[in-house]
Amino acid sequence: MFKEEVCRNIWLNWRALGCCLMALTFVANGMNAQDWDDWEDYDSDGYVAGRKGVEFALNFGIYQANHQAANAFYNGYAGEYYDLGDNTANLMTIEDRIGVNSPNNIVWSQIMNSIGLEAGEFKYIEYPAYTGMRYTPGTLLGLQTMLFFNPESALVLHVDAMNGLKSEGGWNIVSSDVDTGMGSENRRTYGIFSEEDRFQFSLAYRTAAYITDEVSWVIELGGSMLATKLKSNYVRIENQSYQLLTAPIGNGQFANPTSSLTSTGFGGFAALGVELFFEEGGNLMLTARVSRDRVVMGSYEDNLWQGALYLTWVIPPQLGDFVRARF
Repeated sequence: MFKEEVCRNIWLNWRALGCCLMALTFVANGMNAQDWDDWEDYDSDGYVAGRKGVEFALNFGIYQANHQAANAFYNGYAGEYYDLGDNTANLMTIEDRIGVNSPNNIVWSQIMNSIGLEAGEFKYIEYPAYTGMRYTPGTLLGLQTMLFFNPESALVLHVDAMNGLKSEGGWNIVSSDVDTGMGSENRRTYGIFSEEDRFQFSLAYRTAAYITDEVSWVIELGGSMLATKLKSNYVRIENQSYQLLTAPIGNGQFANPTSSLTSTGFGGFAALGVELFFEEGGNLMLTARVSRDRVVMGSYEDNLWQGALYLTWVIPPQLGDFVRARF
């Protein structure tokens, strides 16, 4: 019943988005003041003046995720607040994973030996500050399909993948010297890391403002669906990694998740770019994009701003009718 309700909501959201985009397209076509058949600056048989039908393009880019998601979900103590929605997988806290509250825990004993701590010296775990976890810029690869009604107006479908998106931060093991009692604290700093994959499906209306025969501004407005797949969240102590995205099965053993741990949210975006036209070799577009996405990871959800910079190669029509279809 729950899955049917989710599917129905997804269908209604995308149907509403499609209706809005179609309405926007008809309005834009009606407002289109440029008569391309009579524009003296263009050859009526040329590529730009006759731009109509389907074109394909390849996206290459840099994607910057909002750090707030990493700060909230991969901080090492988020397991107290969020679950993964999977009975075979847990998001553990650092303390639970390394067993600091269990003196006889095998993992904790190994860690104490590796960092040179004696019994009684350990005091507490100092987690990253709220701004301690940060995403590093990730690479983006994707495909565009553009349906042109005329050189100025088109519907655009983006399918983009951001694989291996990483975040990192720091945390401390705080201890004191048992010989000095309440002496100064000693902090040993270690890393905490995460990795995830993101997949984005976007549908937008595109309009262009031609500056010269070879250059035009490009504006896109539309909606998007963002899927996030959790891959890892781990801490590293003295060259040894301890996975937090795991489930204890007893006797100091842990099991990896058995499901894909993928969740989906909806949002919208706007993009502004420049398209350069070449006689041969296809067009190039440089586009800056800002999106407001609902990032969903397990039971964590938040509407966040993301950014991306695209370099897009529009496949030249002369490669064949299978590349650019006309209607």
